[in-house]
Amino acid sequence: MVEIKRILIVGDSGRGKSTLAKKLSEKLDIKHHSTDDFFWKVKFTVATDKATSIRNISKIYDQESWIVEGSTRSLIQEGIEKSDQIIHLIHPSLVSQFWTLFKRKLKRNEETWMNLLGLYKHLIMKRFKFGEQKGKISLDEMLQPFVQKIVKLKSFKEIDDFLNSP
Repeated sequence: MVEIKRILIVGDSGRGKSTLAKKLSEKLDIKHHSTDDFFWKVKFTVATDKATSIRNISKIYDQESWIVEGSTRSLIQEGIEKSDQIIHLIHPSLVSQFWTLFKRKLKRNEETWMNLLGLYKHLIMKRFKFGEQKGKISLDEMLQPFVQKIVKLKSFKEIDDFLNSP
């Protein structure tokens, strides 16, 4: 049996990637990282240039053990290839995703309503490949060659069951 020491958590916004990464980190005693920490110079306002972000996160992927969570395609590509396991968190629908993000906004004072509306717009464009998303490879397409190491979790109950498994 292969020991799982490099875990990539990907998926929909608001699905619980950060929470799962933190809990797995505690359970397995493996440090976790968010792609947001590599993407943003100033959280949600000023982005780091793409080449620097990729170079910096590559240092994590070269380590013996890690948990990385995020959804920025350029920052997870190397992790997809180097991970022992990929956990893909999925919302059952766009409506459920919007509702989850709305409830999250109510708990986070640092997020503005304009940020939430911008995220909604981004998610619609991403889901239906409009505008800047047109022609970009989807997460599912990125993951397809690695299906043998993917665990798909589609509900918060499935996430809890996964965490409580041996």
